[in-house]
Amino acid sequence: MFGYVIPDKNNMYIKDFNVFQAYYCGLCKQLARTGGPLTRLCTNYDVTFYNALLHSLTDTQVSFERRMCLINGKRKTVIKPDELTAKAADLAVLLVYYNALDDVHDGKKSRAAAVGALAARKRAAARRMPEADALMRESFRKLSVLEKRNCADIDLVADCFASLMRDVTRLMIKTDEHTDCFMYTLGRLVYLFDAVDDVEKDEKKGRYNPLLAAYGGCGDKASFLEKNAQELDFLLRSTYNKLVGAYNSMHIVVSEGMLSNTVYLGLNMQMERLLKGEDKCQVTRL
Repeated sequence: MFGYVIPDKNNMYIKDFNVFQAYYCGLCKQLARTGGPLTRLCTNYDVTFYNALLHSLTDTQVSFERRMCLINGKRKTVIKPDELTAKAADLAVLLVYYNALDDVHDGKKSRAAAVGALAARKRAAARRMPEADALMRESFRKLSVLEKRNCADIDLVADCFASLMRDVTRLMIKTDEHTDCFMYTLGRLVYLFDAVDDVEKDEKKGRYNPLLAAYGGCGDKASFLEKNAQELDFLLRSTYNKLVGAYNSMHIVVSEGMLSNTVYLGLNMQMERLLKGEDKCQVTRL
């Protein structure tokens, strides 16, 4: 369920991409600082965006420093560690852990290794953020129950992850109605993106997918998208338009360039690709 919230690198100012990279590398450093090298695998673009958004909504300026990168052995510009980045790192661990655990329950046994590897770091994150851990545990439990019922109500199933993102953000910072709407809709959109992206694989593997439960089998993704084009187009575009409306009402100043590029261009790019039956865009490379 990760890798959908990315900027459109090809249409991004270099200065904004450098800021995005600094947030990404800063998150990676924070994860290593609190959990060791293996925990770096929890670094992802989605939480990088989320960390930058938290800084902007709280009007928290970031500082930069040059640090050595363990991966390529070169010095890179990263954001200096602060309280928000530490919380974002713990949130990344919790999300990856519970998502991997959910995958195991869905039959993806290969993900069991990730669950085991993150167990100790997850416990540490849960001690620091017990309320967030409880929210995630309950959210994924509700999702599991609906999946076992083969629930055909797309809105009800998508609400699990949407409500999680809204409620976790309420724990992290003081929010208003626009922020609540944005985070809820972002969670919903990511869940729907993932459902569209995996529809063919889920049918072949016999796994639950809300779109298959609601619209029936697909045979192949191209046929499924063609058959249900009108419904899927409305489902994704109405959600995306609501997200943009909420974003336009939010006070975004810090790192505005990278955030606006992701919302206006990156997410729209993902939506267009998925509606055409293409894989999620992976052109952003650091």
